[in-house]
Amino acid sequence: MKFVSLTTLFAVGLSAVASSQTFSVSGPGGSVPDRPFISFPAWNEAPDWPAFTSPVDVTDPVASITHVVLSGFNHDSKYQVHAFISDPNGVRYNVIVRPGFQSSNSDNGDFLSGNYDIVESGGTSSYDCCGNDISGGLYDQYLNPPFGGWTNTTTFPINNTPLNSITGPAGTWTLTIYDWDTDQIGLLPSAIAGWTLQGISLIGPQPPVVICEPGLNGIIACPCGNPPSGPGRGCDNSALTGGATLSAAGTASISADTLVFTTTDERPTSLSIVLQGNEQLATGAPFGDGVRCVGENLRRLYTKSAVGGSIVAPSGSDPSVSVRSATLGVPILAGTERRYQVYYRDPELFACPSPGGSRFNITDGLRVPWVN
Repeated sequence: MKFVSLTTLFAVGLSAVASSQTFSVSGPGGSVPDRPFISFPAWNEAPDWPAFTSPVDVTDPVASITHVVLSGFNHDSKYQVHAFISDPNGVRYNVIVRPGFQSSNSDNGDFLSGNYDIVESGGTSSYDCCGNDISGGLYDQYLNPPFGGWTNTTTFPINNTPLNSITGPAGTWTLTIYDWDTDQIGLLPSAIAGWTLQGISLIGPQPPVVICEPGLNGIIACPCGNPPSGPGRGCDNSALTGGATLSAAGTASISADTLVFTTTDERPTSLSIVLQGNEQLATGAPFGDGVRCVGENLRRLYTKSAVGGSIVAPSGSDPSVSVRSATLGVPILAGTERRYQVYYRDPELFACPSPGGSRFNITDGLRVPWVN
């Protein structure tokens, strides 16, 4: 997956450009549960004990995280704290990766009660030094390289993404804190008074993102040796156009929807169907002579016949994309995204033999953010 280049952006052509603004949202505090006194779990395995969690609502898509502030936070085993944030899709990002026991001092230090302002860089990084207690202040995001970083990418993946590079949709973001220490008998209970997420959000219509380019960015290659002639295309078809392209113009706005899709380089008169889905298949899947990436709550929005290898939808008396989606039982909400591709008839057995090929192909795709 990649963001649209400047040249592609002119082709995609949303009529308005997104602007940015800062945001700051705060969530409630509470106690941080101790890990029960059981055999110590393997690091990088999914924790199976309770955690502190606190949600905040971000009203616009997130372009960058600048601060994660832990207010009134204290913990009596500094080296056993693991804190991360999750976006509305459940994608996790590390903020403090447990520094671990790295000192001859059996204590290794505490988080003394205070406000810990975590930034990508520009603060101090002395989480793990010398068994020292630390007080509130400005601290760098801590990913614990190279000794104990989080490397689980399957059963409990947490991304080690620099804060400023974290992006995500509007919706509920969540702070999670796990205590990897056992019951702290006789010590003050770990707690946090609250937390604040700060960053940069996007407002206004945003350009679609080109997705599902076969053989690029983790997407599988075309299934039968018919690669596209270049980026921004689906797999090649029997007309040898180099693969069909999907582009969009207008505004993806629930209240003023003018979004219009256009395809080029299909077969000259192909029957074509505009497909919408909520999610993207991570690597794509073979689909006729092409690769489909649109998934979850699939809906066929429009059926058109190509003229000169091109369709435009919606057109004429067609309902808008958002109205058509709602009519089909999947209303689009502001702040969410939808994925789109167009599949089309290819009457010649070209690349994949029947029944695998089944005489059809599909364009590349677009991920479209919707605003109010």
